[in-house]
Amino acid sequence: MDIANIPNKPGTKYYVSAYTNVTGGTISMRGYGDLTASQRVSYALTASVAGPMSMNYSVKSGNPTVTVTNILICTWDEYQANKTLLDGIGYFTGDTMPQA
Repeated sequence: MDIANIPNKPGTKYYVSAYTNVTGGTISMRGYGDLTASQRVSYALTASVAGPMSMNYSVKSGNPTVTVTNILICTWDEYQANKTLLDGIGYFTGDTMPQA
């Protein structure tokens, strides 16, 4: 199941980070294994073909509802150049109010 996509350039390395909320079942994502609750997933990938780039999961059990928010997609070079800033972003999860 595709979650999100963007145009990409083959051979370019990208950094992808997204907050996922899973209810009503279990999904599996490569590199993360089984997900059954809320968590941020982040990974690097290198585009192999021109066209949409997707974040994929497979249903392991139940009838899960998957909500994806706060998606960050940038080239790996952009991520490395701004790593401290990007890793320090405080995402609002709905449970707590972010601090100014």
